[in-house]
Amino acid sequence: MLYSALSAARQRAPTSMTSAPRRLPLLIYARLFSLWRLPALLIAALLGLLWWQAPGPVAEAPLSAVVLIGSVAALALFVFTLVGPRLSYVQCQPTHLRVNTPFFRLAISYSRIHTTRPVPFNPAQVRWTQAALVQPFRGRTMVAVDLNRYPVSLRWLRLWLNEFMLPAEFLGLQFLVADWMGLSRDIEVHRGQWKTRDRDQARQDSLTSLTAPRRY
Repeated sequence: MLYSALSAARQRAPTSMTSAPRRLPLLIYARLFSLWRLPALLIAALLGLLWWQAPGPVAEAPLSAVVLIGSVAALALFVFTLVGPRLSYVQCQPTHLRVNTPFFRLAISYSRIHTTRPVPFNPAQVRWTQAALVQPFRGRTMVAVDLNRYPVSLRWLRLWLNEFMLPAEFLGLQFLVADWMGLSRDIEVHRGQWKTRDRDQARQDSLTSLTAPRRY
């Protein structure tokens, strides 16, 4: 009896309570870090070798210290390229959509989201320095999130977010992820749940105001 009751309770329990919101990596950042990784490692190794086997004036201070600092900085950049992709993702939270990058975190309330839709990734003007970053993703589908307004100023977003996440054609953000259909579905499901909770809270507040004793 007790075992069957517990099994039935587990089946009735909502999955949202047992599973954490999934993180969908931002592919633009993953590609960017992968392009930095090998050059950073090579620079670190070359500068380290130069510092270790420094000929003539390079072995003397302060030039030797500069070479060592450069090697350590390049090595730190290499380590960062390994960690950075794990810190770059989009995730649906119960009350907001979270956009996370290594140095910036943005929370977008569902009240700001107007709709989501698929858009192709085909940037018109790409600098030659960005060709290797963009080329593998051309023609892939992104998730466009139309917003009523930005949580912070657009100038601030352009300072911290990758430019391919900020469309010029509409007010909103666009995300290049491996499972764009899953992300779009997650956003709509969480928006619907948020609206339901908001309506229930408004109904409860109105009932509370009606039943609360009046003060004269």
